[in-house]
Amino acid sequence: MGGRANFGCPVLNIAMAMGALLLCAAALGEMDAPSINIGAIIALDTTNGKIAKTAIEMAVEDVNRNASLLNATLLNIDIRDSKQDALIGASAALDLLRKGCVSIVGPQTSVVAEFVAYLGVAARVPVVTFGATNPSVSMHRYPYFVRMVPSDTTQMTAIAKLIEKYRWRDVALVYVDDDLGTGAIPALNDALRQVEAKIVFKAAVSPKANVSAMRRIVEHKLMKLESRVFIVHMHPDLALILFSEAYKLGMMSSEYVWIITDGLASLLDSFNATSLLSMNGVVGVKRKLTQTNQPRLNEFARRWKKRFKAQNPTIPSLELNTRALVAYDTVWTIAIAIGHLVRMEAFNGNFSEASRSTKFLNFKGFEGGEQLLNQILETNFLGLSGPVRISKESGDPLESSYDIINVVGSRIDVIGSWTERGLNITSTQVVNWGGGSGKTPRGWEIPEPGKKLKIAVPWELGFSQFVSVKPVDAKAGALNKTYEIKGFCIEVFKSVLKRLDYELPYELIPYGTGNVTEGYYDDLVYQVYLQKFDAVVGNVAVIANRSKYVDFTQPYTETGLIMVVANSDEGSSDPWALLLPFTPAMWITTIAFFFFTGGVVWFLEHKENRQFRGNPRNQILTFIWFSFSTLFKTQRERIVSSLGKAVLIIWFFVVFVLASSYTASLSSMLTEREIVPKFESLESLIVQNLPIGYHRGSFIDKFLEKQLGVNKSLLRPYSSVQEYTIALKKGPTNGGVAAIFDDQTISQNTFLSTGCNAYAKIGPTYRTGGFAFVFPKGSPLVSDISKAILNLSESTEMQEIRKRWFNSSESKCKAESGGLESNRLSLNNFWGVFLLTGCVSFLSLVFYICRLLYRFVHRIDNSSHVKSVCARLRTFASYADQKDVPPPKRKRCETAISSNGSAASNSFPITVSAAQI
Repeated sequence: MGGRANFGCPVLNIAMAMGALLLCAAALGEMDAPSINIGAIIALDTTNGKIAKTAIEMAVEDVNRNASLLNATLLNIDIRDSKQDALIGASAALDLLRKGCVSIVGPQTSVVAEFVAYLGVAARVPVVTFGATNPSVSMHRYPYFVRMVPSDTTQMTAIAKLIEKYRWRDVALVYVDDDLGTGAIPALNDALRQVEAKIVFKAAVSPKANVSAMRRIVEHKLMKLESRVFIVHMHPDLALILFSEAYKLGMMSSEYVWIITDGLASLLDSFNATSLLSMNGVVGVKRKLTQTNQPRLNEFARRWKKRFKAQNPTIPSLELNTRALVAYDTVWTIAIAIGHLVRMEAFNGNFSEASRSTKFLNFKGFEGGEQLLNQILETNFLGLSGPVRISKESGDPLESSYDIINVVGSRIDVIGSWTERGLNITSTQVVNWGGGSGKTPRGWEIPEPGKKLKIAVPWELGFSQFVSVKPVDAKAGALNKTYEIKGFCIEVFKSVLKRLDYELPYELIPYGTGNVTEGYYDDLVYQVYLQKFDAVVGNVAVIANRSKYVDFTQPYTETGLIMVVANSDEGSSDPWALLLPFTPAMWITTIAFFFFTGGVVWFLEHKENRQFRGNPRNQILTFIWFSFSTLFKTQRERIVSSLGKAVLIIWFFVVFVLASSYTASLSSMLTEREIVPKFESLESLIVQNLPIGYHRGSFIDKFLEKQLGVNKSLLRPYSSVQEYTIALKKGPTNGGVAAIFDDQTISQNTFLSTGCNAYAKIGPTYRTGGFAFVFPKGSPLVSDISKAILNLSESTEMQEIRKRWFNSSESKCKAESGGLESNRLSLNNFWGVFLLTGCVSFLSLVFYICRLLYRFVHRIDNSSHVKSVCARLRTFASYADQKDVPPPKRKRCETAISSNGSAASNSFPITVSAAQI
């Protein structure tokens, strides 16, 4: 035994000696090799800091293993702890600069990054961060500052798009009151504004908050909010306390929406099952890895997990996250940039005095800093976190994308993604909201169950059809009076609430005592702005000035103002009333047919009828006389031709129809009374300085004065339909008014519909917003109630409500200017009879001309030797003008036969010229 021991000892000693010699040789070789120093500033008291430290060390080792990357130059890194303190971080940066570091990795937090970035500019040393996301710290302010991760602007845009997709409008922000939380608030505000949403509450949590402090925030602040959409932007340890307390208080149910940011979502893999169960239903954004080298990533993850466990034995097992991968790629980005300059023999590692500040702080400026910065911005490679490409303008990554994750029990599902092209959710059904519900939460609730909305209604005695308020308890001085409140507006509101998907408890409270004063409705709306009421329901018009303080729902009535005047009842005294029965076109057509028919009859009778012949003057007078004498059937000429008689019979029928209709219409116009408006336009009232009435307490007086230019002294306020009626009956000369201006709905459904012939609408409709319900600015009820109003307006129920309160679905009278409908007769009434007589006359004329041509051709033209067309036309005209004398009755006689057998003579009709007659 002893021999074996003695034999083995020399061998072991020799092996150990040889190993020591090899290690010494390697150490001497490394000491002889050139090196380049970089620094790193990390918050080692945080989980992300510990994760990043391991990744950075492994990155330096991997860089040095690749001898060709830096051309046999070693990369040395000096890691410092900032402890999340700006002063400590700045001190660490100064120490690194004094040691000649050509670049600084980190810092991890934005508050430290701002100080270090300022020093980097002074020393011309690139500062490349993997964790500072505050948009205010950027290359625009600090030219040597480069960011390897997207700023908060990018991830807040992704969150805003998620909120927009589900149409949430109000959100509450829960954030840690340090650099992480406060830096993201401006970016979130800007992103939400782009999607028409807003932060209604901010809950700042101390970085040192304990369980009791977190419970107070959740119970006394978050639970009392109307908004049920919460964005959580804080460290993992604080977030776990928050969700644990929210779970205990029942705030992880289906009514709530919890959205977490990337800083927390990237660490969910390290949470245990109990912690994840308390976060069931949470959604969030997590930076997405794209186009990675999966085998290389898997190998690195295995090495990283083993090394991290050895360095941090007290921390539970963690999974590799994107922060570690980005930290790894940050070192490689700097190394690739340095290696490129070294291989090109363009790397300048010298330091010199740069400015007074560097001299005062006892560090020198890096002469090759600008070259190195430009090369970093030019770097383009596929890292473990995906493609690495940096914008030369902003110093931020060129491409960014996020996964939309959802906590479902103890697992984490990816339900969609966001890129700069937009949001893509796979399906709304795959989202697991709180309590395991698949239904998208509404995003708001009444904070106190059982609490009723205090809804104000206008108390106005004069327009009870819209809102009627009657005290039930009439005892003087009685406390807690009850009221019977009904009316068109109230019934519409109740019907709208039935169309909501949820119950909305409320109580109606009359505003005022029934006596309306000037500015009443403006004051009523302003009470909502002062938070004395939760809403207003009644005949409140939508106008621009009011919308500055409150939100209006979709209008539920017609929109616009109209002017109503009294009608005058007068008999017609027009001296030209005899022309009124026919329209001008009718008169022209009738006269034209008189001449046309007379002309046709003259042509048919001219050749055979002696009474239609004579010199031209006599023929013209005969034509005119005959044309108009047919109206009274007093023509003295006797018609001999069959065609003329046919034309005249049809024409007598038409004349009978026209005369009868004319007589009836003229009698009606001369005997009936004509109802016309007393005034024709608003301009005429303004020119004559006539008073105008309006609805007391409304905005109409300001509208008339400012928009339409009516003198304020001419405006008269009234409080009821009865006062309107009395004022219009009196008229402007007897203490009344010339016209009333009011909302279209009030005017048409009150005095216009009850006094058909007494009043008329004059002029255009001046567009306004109509009647709508009033809610506070940003109230989520506005959207739901507006949809319900549209649904009600498209149904028959709205018409039934109108009938119940206004006795008619529409106005009984046409509120149009111009008095009664005209009774004048037009061509539309008689085109049939004109067509009949026109066709008969035209066909008779055509037949007569054809017959005349036939006789001319067969009896006259054959014997003519004239071949010219003009000559033949003249011959035909002469033939048509000649009178036809019928041959006398002859006795039978034998006809002499010539010796050659041919007829001795031909028979011709005897013609007598007009001159002979």
